[in-house]
This record gives sequence, C-alpha cells and structure tokens, in this order.
Amino acid sequence: MPDRPAGAPASRAPRPSRSPRSPFLAQLDDPARTLDARPRPAPCVLLLSRACDTDLDPVRNLLAGAGIRTARLNAEELAATSLTIAPDSRAVRLNGRELTPTVTWIRHFAATALDPAGFDGPALLGGPVPQGTDTAGTPRGAFLRDSWQAAAAQLAAISGTAVRPDRPGVLCQLDLARRYGVAAPRAVLTTDPHLVRDEFDGPRVVVKAAGHHFVEPVPGRLQGIFPTVLDRADLAGGPRPGPPVIVQEYVEHEAELRVYFVGGQLHAFEVTKTDPADPWTAPDRLGVRALPSPPPEVAAATRTLAAAMSLRYGAFDFLLSAGTPVFLEVNPDGDWRWAERRTRTTPVTVAVAAMLAALHRAAL
Repeated sequence: MPDRPAGAPASRAPRPSRSPRSPFLAQLDDPARTLDARPRPAPCVLLLSRACDTDLDPVRNLLAGAGIRTARLNAEELAATSLTIAPDSRAVRLNGRELTPTVTWIRHFAATALDPAGFDGPALLGGPVPQGTDTAGTPRGAFLRDSWQAAAAQLAAISGTAVRPDRPGVLCQLDLARRYGVAAPRAVLTTDPHLVRDEFDGPRVVVKAAGHHFVEPVPGRLQGIFPTVLDRADLAGGPRPGPPVIVQEYVEHEAELRVYFVGGQLHAFEVTKTDPADPWTAPDRLGVRALPSPPPEVAAATRTLAAAMSLRYGAFDFLLSAGTPVFLEVNPDGDWRWAERRTRTTPVTVAVAAMLAALHRAAL
C-alpha cells in the first residue's frame, strides 16, 4: 500500500466512492447559481488542463468521495468560459459559479489550444468578429492567447496553494543534478548537431527537443517531437542552422525507471521499450512493472532534486547504469495513468488525490 502524505491523517485520506455526487458537489455544476444566490464562495480545488487529460478524472472522483469540491477549466473550452476574478476576496466566478480556489493545479493547460474564431472580439481589439473569420495568426488571436495565459497565472496567484508546471530547462536540470551529486548524461544544446560530434565519446547519442515534446500548430491538434537515438557519425548538418535541440550522450543501462514524486510520496515503475518514442507512438510495445519502492539511491536522488526545484509533483526519469542511478529529466506535469493501466494499479492516482485533499484542508 502507498504511504500517506506527511502530516495527512490516514482517516482523512480520500477513498474511491460509487455513491451519487453530494448536493454540495452538485452545486458546482449548477449554472443558475450566482453571486447573489450564494454570497459566500465555496472552497474548491481548481484544475486547469485539457479535455484529453484523463488522469484527472479518477482524482476528481476520489476527492468527491472525500466531500471536496473540484472545478475544471480545459484549454480547448475557453471560448465558452465566463470568468471573473476578485483578488480582494479571493473569489472566482467560473461559468456562473462562485468559488474560492484552495488549490490550483496547472497541468497541460496551454493557450495554444485556444481557437480565436470561437470568441467574440474583445473591446480592446475592436469588438465582435463575424463567425468563420480566421483570426489565428492575427494580433487578435495572439491577444486572446496571451490574455488567457495571464488569467491562468492569476488563478494560481489568488489560490491558497498553487501546483504549477514551472521547471528549469533540461540542461539546467542536468547541471543541478550534478551539483547535488546525482549522475547525469553529458548534453549540449545546438542548432548544428553535426558540429558537436566530437563532444561525445560513445558511439550513439540521443537527440531531443530543447523544450516541450509536443507542438500545436493548429489549435486542438498536438504533434509530437520525440527523442531519437542516432549513431554519432550520423548527426546531420545542413546549409543553415536548424532549431535548437538537445544532443545527449546515450547511456548504456540495465533498467529505466519512472518515479512519481507526489507531495513527498514516491511511486516507481520500471519501463522497457525499444525506442524512446514508444510511450507515444507504440504504447502496446511498452513493458511496465510496478515496483514496491524505488531503489534507495533513486529515492534519495528524487527527493533531493524535488526539493532543489521546489516541486510538489514531478515525474522523474532515471536510468540504472551498473547499479548507479542516472538522472535524465523531470516533467512537473507528467502523466501517470498509462503506467497504472499497464500494471492495473492506482498508487499515483490515490497519492495525487491525497496531496490535493491535504492542501485543500490546509487552506480552509
């Protein structure tokens, strides 16, 4: 059984429930409820993500079973979203419901998913736009996206606690690991991969995105930019520099671990794959095994780096090379249900719900 969060009584940990939603929770979904009808905002856990983020569904069910109200704001649905934030009273009116966010968790929320064609034009940019007008590449579209990204930050700012996806870049993460005595592969960022062949000693390298692994050229259509393993001699060059990418030494290893840090708890899975892109392009080819606990050296490295980066949640990737943990990177909004489904377990889901419940109660 997973450990409970530090300081959270076992008797108050959220548990799965098949009972009907309580009237208290149902109030959240009543669009007729207004500021006048409920003068005192209801405390609630606010989740900002995307409609496709199914990891949060069982978490909401567990919180509902514990009597904790939640609200969700998906990036794809912003055109139909009415939002007012009153910072003095820490009140939020979301689609007619008055709430006080106790915890705001920003996960996969990204304004790039916003389709400006679905909006009435803001007064600052000249009023309404005829339906069907393409505004994606216009100042209006850029203004809408920037405004919603700012609104997400303000929601986090007025919340009792914010769980944000802030993280150092990959090179900064690797440098931080080394400074804390955690092994990490050699890596460089370059626009000319062929010019850095001599930076590495081994026969192979990994080339991966310098930022996020997904891009969204059209709202709602994510495209993956996945890591690739190449022979060092095959690093290609062109007449002009390309986009900045990370070129990293390939580390021979006997195991790969995904370790979830959740409010102080650790839950680990061993992952086997034939290609770095398998989790996205060939999930059926993945092998996943739940571990009773991570190896002690991995646990110590995870806790050290989570504290150094001030993370409440993070998905850490490690290799075991001759028994030594080698840190690759951490994703502060990394998904977990793919590992739980393959192992038919739910430790991370339960831990996430317990973390949010503890933060919610602390903010009351």
